[in-house]
Amino acid sequence: MMMQAEAVKLFLEGRKVYAFEPVARKVFAIVDYGLDGRCAVLFSTGKTDTGVYGFTGNAYWTRYEAFRSGETNAFHLKSLGPGIAQAYFTNGVKAFVQSHSADLAGTLEA
Repeated sequence: MMMQAEAVKLFLEGRKVYAFEPVARKVFAIVDYGLDGRCAVLFSTGKTDTGVYGFTGNAYWTRYEAFRSGETNAFHLKSLGPGIAQAYFTNGVKAFVQSHSADLAGTLEA
């Protein structure tokens, strides 16, 4: 079941979130979601980007300067356990596994 609006906000706002590739489960990026609606991302390649984020209903959206061509993308979150969620684009396509921890070992089923 997808997380409700309040849970999504608590999961992201003011938090550092690790984004893992959904299949390989390797860290793709670390995103800092500020309390002011701004976000900053550090990719595993060492590159960085900045953007804005917000909430609409039970979803959240992001728009970065360069990542994903600077387009606004919206996501739902499905809890996989404490501090771990699977993100889905609002069209249902699987996005990143997101976690408050840099280590997913032993926390997710294979």
